[in-house]
Amino acid sequence: MTPLLFDFDGTLVDSRRDLARGVNLLLAELELPALEEEHVVSFVGRGARSLILRCLSAVDPSETIPRDDPRLRSFLRHYRSVMLDTTVPFPGVVPGLRRLQRAGVPMAVVSNKPEQPTREIADALELTQFFPVIIGGDTYPERKPHAQPLIEAAKLLGVPLARCVMVGDSDVDIAAAQAAGIPGFWCPWGGIHPDRPDSTAHSLNHFD
Repeated sequence: MTPLLFDFDGTLVDSRRDLARGVNLLLAELELPALEEEHVVSFVGRGARSLILRCLSAVDPSETIPRDDPRLRSFLRHYRSVMLDTTVPFPGVVPGLRRLQRAGVPMAVVSNKPEQPTREIADALELTQFFPVIIGGDTYPERKPHAQPLIEAAKLLGVPLARCVMVGDSDVDIAAAQAAGIPGFWCPWGGIHPDRPDSTAHSLNHFD
């Protein structure tokens, strides 16, 4: 069986509205104008710090956000207060995961979202049962598009990296797969990154 490494937001779960709500709660706290949902979600995929930097820059291009910026902690606090308001698995995800699990396919989540909220959402949506390994953007020193989280996921699953396939909805996922030397499959159903990231990427039109 081919081990599968899945991205989370935009691949397994539709978290667009809650992510946008978390960002706009932060912007309101900072007395800055809100951003449209589509604008916010176009910045998703490179981790929380990148998301907040890009959203703040969209409001004020002079903005910067150092690694220890308290605004990042504020965003995570706001986001965790709303992250389960509307977030749900995409249609077909749960039945598809059940079939893969019954077939004995090893599976892991490799996300750029911080590990703790990723686990909390997976737990609440009863997805953890399918994933003995869940890696977030802060689990290791490097995150996608670096190969490290994919390499570590394969180790934790106890499978050769060369047998794995990465499944995700953005160029970051495909670039991470390329860095790890494994196939990357792009899924367009999430609506976060609707454009095919790389002409060499394989495409999945539906989860199952």
